[in-house]
Amino acid sequence: MAKHRRRTFLIKTGLQLRYMGVIVSTMLLVAFGVGWIIYSTSWSQISGTPDLTIDKLAEIFDTVNAILIKWVAVFIVVIASLSVFVSHKIAGPVYRFERSAKVISSGDLTQRVRLRHGDELRELQDAFNTMTDALCEMVKKDREVIRRLVAAGNRLNETLKKNKQDPQAIEAVAHDLYGIIEELRKVTKGFKIDPDAGGSPADHDEDIEAA
Repeated sequence: MAKHRRRTFLIKTGLQLRYMGVIVSTMLLVAFGVGWIIYSTSWSQISGTPDLTIDKLAEIFDTVNAILIKWVAVFIVVIASLSVFVSHKIAGPVYRFERSAKVISSGDLTQRVRLRHGDELRELQDAFNTMTDALCEMVKKDREVIRRLVAAGNRLNETLKKNKQDPQAIEAVAHDLYGIIEELRKVTKGFKIDPDAGGSPADHDEDIEAA
């Protein structure tokens, strides 16, 4: 099986560029902060020491390293806090989609995704809700067709129970049944299914036509 290789990396250009900007800006700020701490601390220490020796320079570097480690710890805490806030704009919507998908898979088609202002993936929210609306309409059509099919079957059953069976009446009810079955086939034909899961769509169509 051929391995699929992704050739286009900027799929959602706006979203990806925004987070690229956040990452690059954070890296630049950290680099600038570390550089400024090293420069200002080492320069102040060196300029304040009149007689520089190897031992004095070693002490200065040890002091700079200790100050730098403290500031790096501060940077880590700040960046970790900001990353939680920034990632929540995606993690929150993903969590809502997962929860809504589980509810819909249980049969509740009234579920809709409602993202908060400022959340990412709002286009996916619209597509997800449009998909759910389309499923609702298909289910409504199925139920209506099934209701008419049951009604036609009841009429056929009542006709067959009569003492004097009218061939024309039976033929009319059978014609209605075939028409409803054909309509139901057209409705369900809008779904694509895996041919390996319970037979191919063509097999189902043949079964309906042979009924």
